[in-house]
Amino acid sequence: MFPLTGISGKLTREGACLCIRTAFEGTYLDSYYLHLRIQQPVQIQRHTVPAFIPLKQIADEYLQSDIKRFFSVLSDHLNAYTGRKFQAEQLQEHFAAFLAGPLQGNSLYNLLKFSYGVEPGGKTFPFTAKLTYGDPMRILPTEATVACKEDAMASEAEMAASHQALFCEKSLHEVFRSFTGSTESLSQAVPPESSASSKGVPSDCGKATAV
Repeated sequence: MFPLTGISGKLTREGACLCIRTAFEGTYLDSYYLHLRIQQPVQIQRHTVPAFIPLKQIADEYLQSDIKRFFSVLSDHLNAYTGRKFQAEQLQEHFAAFLAGPLQGNSLYNLLKFSYGVEPGGKTFPFTAKLTYGDPMRILPTEATVACKEDAMASEAEMAASHQALFCEKSLHEVFRSFTGSTESLSQAVPPESSASSKGVPSDCGKATAV
């Protein structure tokens, strides 16, 4: 019908069936379908778009006047939603050892809250993050807040500040993957026999994991 990346379609007896295929960082995710009556005025007969995606608002604005723009904006909404969902799932699947428990959020994945540490399998989770995705067509947060416990060390407060920037710059699982890399680098840099006796180790640990 018209070329748009991630969108395909075919004619049907009722009109046309369009498929929007979403992806994130090269990984194909969910597909969504719209059945249209293509005679004027164009109408959406049925669809599989989630209820929390503003389909009606997008259709009212673009469906009759610019159908390419309609599919482009709808695709941006769906890709952003599935991208945020994918990141949350990757975090819980591969980095659960860093988390104090399951993520707290909503169906649109535009508000996430969780407590975490920077060492896998650690017994303490000194940080609490709140990620807000103010733009529904963005995959990364528009605002990130990372708080420490009241008795946190100065090094942990410094880490919290650096984490806030990271959460707005990288996908969730990439941020936690960087924690893993920092921990491995630290273990290689500090010999086991000297780590217990060095008074500077706690401070150095904080700086090494401030990614």
